[in-house]
Amino acid sequence: MDKQVVKKNSAGALASLNLRADSGKGAEEIKSDDVSTPILKILHQLSPECNTRSPKHVEGAEPGMLYSSSFGQPMDGEKGIQVIVAHTQTRWPEWQEMGDSPSAPVGTHLTPPATAKEEMRGIKYRLQNGNYIEKTMYFFVIVMVDGAPRKAVITMRSSNLTPARKLNDLISNLRITDNEGSFQPAAYSAVFNLQTVEKNAGDKRWHVYKPSMNKMLDVSKEDDAATYMMAQEFQKQVSQGSNKPQYEKVEETKSKDII
Repeated sequence: MDKQVVKKNSAGALASLNLRADSGKGAEEIKSDDVSTPILKILHQLSPECNTRSPKHVEGAEPGMLYSSSFGQPMDGEKGIQVIVAHTQTRWPEWQEMGDSPSAPVGTHLTPPATAKEEMRGIKYRLQNGNYIEKTMYFFVIVMVDGAPRKAVITMRSSNLTPARKLNDLISNLRITDNEGSFQPAAYSAVFNLQTVEKNAGDKRWHVYKPSMNKMLDVSKEDDAATYMMAQEFQKQVSQGSNKPQYEKVEETKSKDII
């Protein structure tokens, strides 16, 4: 009989809880610079998420899919994802050579140092300490995940520099017209589709991004206006340096494998 009373009381307590009323509680003092932005990446054949014997294996993960550990399940790269670009930047992360080092860069440069030795024209330079820096474009985006907007950063380097330039071209060519004429709106006025396509050279196969224009946001609609304002605030945070990529430190993946 005592057990029945406990069950009734527990059920009544659960029924009276209002989760929405507690929204945000406990996280009031978390500032934007206390939070890192998850990286959204392309999965490759050597990605631990695709290796069934790896402790980092993800069910259903296949090369060409898009994945962030913060988002859960990998996303179909052939279908693509919808992204709003809040901010773009070009940096020169500093990497250690292959070895026992983690996959995260050991530093970041705004431009190649004057003492750096060029190894790949305009793309890769060797530093005096033996490390190297490589041109990388960062896209801080709002990604639609299961219909909900989520923040992420997409890094493009190596063979993805060409798709990165394509995405930058799409952003630069955005135009809208108002009573004063035509002008270039904010990058986050538009929704882009980001797919992945396979490339190959001999027996090597890998995937790169394929960006395309989807649509302009209609800020007269509540959902689009909310997404626009979310991206607007994200852009402000990134430009002030309070949002940085959350690199995954995994021994299995070396810097040369991050594309």
